Amino acid sequence: MPYIRAISTRLITGILVFLLVTFSATALSSLAPGSAAQLILGDYATPEQIAALNTQYGYDLPVWQRYLSWLGDLLRGDLGVTLFSQQPILGVVLERAAVTFEIAFLAMAVSLIGIPVAMYTASHPNKLTDKVMRSISTVLLAVPTFVIVVLFSYLFAMVLRWFPATGWAKLTENPVANLWYVALPVLCLSLHQTAYLYRVARNEFVTTLQEDYIAVARARGLPLSYILFNHALRPAMPQILTVMGLSLTYMLAGSFVVESYFAVPGIGWTILSAVKSHDIPLVQAILSLTVVIFVIVFMLVDLGYALIDPRVKVS
Repeated sequence: MPYIRAISTRLITGILVFLLVTFSATALSSLAPGSAAQLILGDYATPEQIAALNTQYGYDLPVWQRYLSWLGDLLRGDLGVTLFSQQPILGVVLERAAVTFEIAFLAMAVSLIGIPVAMYTASHPNKLTDKVMRSISTVLLAVPTFVIVVLFSYLFAMVLRWFPATGWAKLTENPVANLWYVALPVLCLSLHQTAYLYRVARNEFVTTLQEDYIAVARARGLPLSYILFNHALRPAMPQILTVMGLSLTYMLAGSFVVESYFAVPGIGWTILSAVKSHDIPLVQAILSLTVVIFVIVFMLVDLGYALIDPRVKVS
């Protein structure tokens, strides 16, 4: 029952957030200069042609009517078509989301390297390795992602020519080429979160290793690796799990910068193009998917606390 109540509460909250965000997207689109109809028809379109196209797409209706119409189509599984290419929006969003998810989850996997490194340095505090890793993590946390993107693109793509500067290859069509194209975006996206996860995990392990039960385990002659993985890791996991959830959402949001710079056809690149072209249905569809993902991630993180630590009660 506690789990069912907790899931129900978070689902209700998620639905309210979903409605607020998607309605805001509809309302803000009305405040933007220009119109999608004018962009579609061009500068030489007559007012009558623009008005007719606005009527066709319902842009002459009040905001609340447009939103209710869109919400009704969404419940029927019909997201419509993009305004310019006339492609089914659902197919476009799923295709572009697959690219973003690949980059985000690979970057998340790379950032997990910070956990075992934190375990090692925390068990050898103030040694050379610990000091070096703390310095590196401080630098990585201080440098914004877009600066890392520019520097790594110049070094690895322009100077060393190890990776392509722009472009993309589908995983299903050419896995080898896909890894070649995805490597640099993943590296740029993961560095900041690797450093963040390392710092949080190290602090948690340092605190945990000072507990009395750890001293007892050491006195019993248990191997250090056994103590770290069986006695120190679990108490530190709630904080690490929180950081992992935040990191995943950061990487999904941070992919906008990476995709734009490397011309990767993901969600970030798509929504920037949709905003510029006033493709409101496509913007709403992407925002809807983003909200759903964020709600699911945070709900799993909250419920994961109780699974890791039975002392934590879900509510």
